[in-house]
Amino acid sequence: GQENDAAQAAAGATIFAENCAACHAANGSGDRTQGAPNLTDAIWLYGGSREAITETVTNARFGVMPNWNARLTEDELRAVAFYVHGRGGGE
Repeated sequence: GQENDAAQAAAGATIFAENCAACHAANGSGDRTQGAPNLTDAIWLYGGSREAITETVTNARFGVMPNWNARLTEDELRAVAFYVHGRGGGE
């Protein structure tokens, strides 16, 4: 429900700030010089569904970002994917 969604988004925001903002910026706008894409627009390199974002964060792709499954728990991965999905105009 919405309460769970709000909690998930809040947890995701914290995880993002602690792990992702170093490259993607605190507001998610990214840093092209580091190869960190903007996460606030509707452009998704590997798909913008929550499942696709979770897959990207978990296993990385061919880019610069590491896979996070060794550093974040499954719940943390889901929470940060939920947060990023919402920031990029996901429903």
